[in-house]
Amino acid sequence: MKTKTAICGILAALLTSGCARFDPVRARRTQTELFTSSLAEIAAVELAKPLSLEDCIGIAMRSNYEIRKADLNSELRRIGKNVAFTAFLPNVTASAGYKSYEKDPVRMSREYDYAQVDIGMPIFMPSTWFLYAAARHGYASSEMAAAYVRQGIVLETTKNYFNLLVQQETVAALESQREAARANADRIRSLAAEGYFAKWEGEQALFQAEARETELNRARRQLNVLRGDLLQGMGLSPAADIKLSGETGRIAAPEGTVDELVLKALEIHPELLLADRAVVVGEHNVRKAFCDFIPTVSFFYSGTWTGDDLVEQAENWVSGFTGVWKLFTGFANTARYKAAKVERRQSELERESTFLSIMVRVIAAEAALRDAAENARIRQRAYDVAAAKYADYDARAREGLIPLSEALDALAAMDIAQVELVRSRYQERIAAANLELAMGITLVPQDGNEAKEEK
Repeated sequence: MKTKTAICGILAALLTSGCARFDPVRARRTQTELFTSSLAEIAAVELAKPLSLEDCIGIAMRSNYEIRKADLNSELRRIGKNVAFTAFLPNVTASAGYKSYEKDPVRMSREYDYAQVDIGMPIFMPSTWFLYAAARHGYASSEMAAAYVRQGIVLETTKNYFNLLVQQETVAALESQREAARANADRIRSLAAEGYFAKWEGEQALFQAEARETELNRARRQLNVLRGDLLQGMGLSPAADIKLSGETGRIAAPEGTVDELVLKALEIHPELLLADRAVVVGEHNVRKAFCDFIPTVSFFYSGTWTGDDLVEQAENWVSGFTGVWKLFTGFANTARYKAAKVERRQSELERESTFLSIMVRVIAAEAALRDAAENARIRQRAYDVAAAKYADYDARAREGLIPLSEALDALAAMDIAQVELVRSRYQERIAAANLELAMGITLVPQDGNEAKEEK
């Protein structure tokens, strides 16, 4: 009793001391330091040169956390498939032991050892086939899902890359506008002080310069946000310094009518392929539930050996067949069978819903692509008109033919048109990439590894 008490006390002391040693603040600080240093090392390698769009996508394929989690999920499904396959293999168990009796009524002490081996093999158990089939399709679905995640990350990286380019050009345009507005304000205020212009006209010019300054500051802050979005999607620290080369390659919009694009999407879209697998898994689950009404047959072989000299036979070998038929679980089996049929119907309805969803997404993405192309053309036209108008008004205002305020209004309109033109420059490229994802045809760069064979 005292020994047990002492052992319990030692265990309690060890557990208590282990809990007391954990310092959550220090643990959090240590993890933060390790993680930030790891990110800094990766950034030093990956961001050593200006990056093209292809470079950013390549880094995202290697480091994006959603992709890495999808790969781990696929690995778990593969392990689950292998575990399901073990149902077809013999089950072998072996045990051995040693016994010692110190107080025997015949002899003061006896010692002997023993061993046992059991082998079992299912012969007729149809549910194992359907369980394995469901696991196999689940693994294939996880592979498809991981590939679709990669397609989504390609689109996300493309959008973030173009958005960052747009914002950089916007900041550059606003910086130029700010400098021009400052110079113009200084000139007009000097002339206003000499009586050539009204005082309020000088103040209007100063207001436009201050407005450009405010918009520039806002654009710079947004530039930091967009830079962080791109870096996060690449699996890097949002605080890292990244430079873009501006090389975007060529993104060709899918060709064809809307009906042709929709038809192509319905043939190859990953979401529909996943939905098809879900329906097949539902069918296997129905078959498995039906198998619960069928008896199962197994073969067994068992052997025992003992060194006990009081036993008549030291070795015993038994083999035979066993059959199991659950007679008193019919209500539960019936309910599970009905539930499996409902779940199969549910997966069929989800596939039909996905079918319609893909159709409307392709239609919307194709319309957005056309809108982006037309918007880019009209923004270019608007800037050309605004620039010509300002040039005319500025010349006429210098000659005193029109009020200076009209020239300043024309300058403000031209600045706005320039910013809108810059922002619309890459929208067509983004819309084309979005249409590719809506159709499920986004190209994913290969990492050099051979494609996994679908089982």
